[in-house]
Amino acid sequence: MATTREGKQEPLNRRLARRYCESGDVQALQDDMQGAIASYGRAAELDGRNARAQVGLADSYVLLDRDDKAFAAYRRALSTDPTNAAAHFGMADLLSRYGRMDEAVEAMELAVDCEPERSYYLYRLAELYVATGEVEFAEEVLRGAIDLDPKEGLYRYKLGELHVRSEQWALAARAYLEATRCSPLDDFYHVRLATTLIRMGLRPAAIKVLRRTVRICPDNRAYRYLLGELLVLVGELEAGSDQLRHAGRLDNYDRDYVRRVKTRSGQLRDDEKLVLISAVEIPV
Repeated sequence: MATTREGKQEPLNRRLARRYCESGDVQALQDDMQGAIASYGRAAELDGRNARAQVGLADSYVLLDRDDKAFAAYRRALSTDPTNAAAHFGMADLLSRYGRMDEAVEAMELAVDCEPERSYYLYRLAELYVATGEVEFAEEVLRGAIDLDPKEGLYRYKLGELHVRSEQWALAARAYLEATRCSPLDDFYHVRLATTLIRMGLRPAAIKVLRRTVRICPDNRAYRYLLGELLVLVGELEAGSDQLRHAGRLDNYDRDYVRRVKTRSGQLRDDEKLVLISAVEIPV
């Protein structure tokens, strides 16, 4: 018989509810959302104060785009357990999808209060702060997430994006560099570092990073194009032309890819024009 910490036997309905929750977790991982809903629902019937079952129900409803039922399940979970961080987080996520940003921020702050050691909650709170214009708070919260999980490159990358917003290029480059060290095979972090180095006028460093980026993703047309244009600008015409030709060969649908991107971004004879090409804007 299962026992509680006090040594008392756990009621049968709670044991069964826990097992149904575990079944629901497995079904959710297998994308069997209807099965998961049935299991979590049965758990909720057996134990009306099982907040985990209600959160499982809500998460499953979200994945089925049944947001009204998800809202109701999150509310039931919080009425049972106001300190349930997962319920606050799920509620914040839903509220933000409906543009109810102030409420979403409040719900995410509650999630962080309930589980302050969860770095991902801090990261998501920072995103909401950015969306509501609280950039200084966002930076502070992101640094908190980094302190909790210093090996997560995503948090450092987002910090770099915040510095870019305020045109603090050196700080942005440092954050992107740290992101690449955390995730050495993430090409996007590398290309963001490269474009920031270009902004700072550090062409040799940018070329070095772009060469590494191309090694990570040799079939990415946009990265080869960026490297080719930068090499041409520093006078390495043969190497630059080779990268541009390679970019054109990689495009099976449009052999005139290089001309098309040049037209889209401007004739890159001016150094400042080059940095207008971002990894987000270039079609890849």
